[in-house]
Amino acid sequence: MANSFEFFTEAGLVKYTGYKADSLRSLLEGIESVSGSSIFYHLHHALFRWHFETGGHLNDFARWCWRQLQENLLAEKLSSVDPMSYISIHEARQDLIQHLKMHIGEVESLPRIPKGREFYFSEIKSFIIPTGHVATDLQTFYDAISRVDSYSIFYHLIEARIRMEKPENDFSVWIRDELQEYQLAERIEQLSPYVYNLYELRSKLLEMIQGRLHGE
Repeated sequence: MANSFEFFTEAGLVKYTGYKADSLRSLLEGIESVSGSSIFYHLHHALFRWHFETGGHLNDFARWCWRQLQENLLAEKLSSVDPMSYISIHEARQDLIQHLKMHIGEVESLPRIPKGREFYFSEIKSFIIPTGHVATDLQTFYDAISRVDSYSIFYHLIEARIRMEKPENDFSVWIRDELQEYQLAERIEQLSPYVYNLYELRSKLLEMIQGRLHGE
């Protein structure tokens, strides 16, 4: 008999860290100094806003450089720091720092932007809460996915990589290891938050699981 899967959700309190940037130099200093929670917020939680932003940049740092500094090339480089490809915040922070240092070393001046357009570093204090939903097989997993909130989807599908420091999500791990549904686990692992928002991700999950329940 498979071990059960317990669904959790995340409630977060976002607050200002006390750091703000009005130039590339102060942006670099902020990224070097803020908590890992702040880097996590501006990289991972930026995925919530990805589908509603213009410019096509994946994270808050890239968007600010593009929008406020008109640093298009740098914005592209910072946007290449894909939060889904890292298993630790430290690695992502170091790549952000490297891109900024290289760019700063190549430019002649570092202008400051007017007051009111600064980058404010925020961080998130997360509270992990059980949802009361538990899955013991594929049918009960489907039922739970249809009922949990979008923050639960984010927690298990996206945040899991950082939390477990593994390049996988909670859903795929459980479906593969406990249910031996290897193809389904792989298909879920390939779901991209860049292609689908959280509501669409839920729909795709339900579609995949329902297909397997019907023998597809």
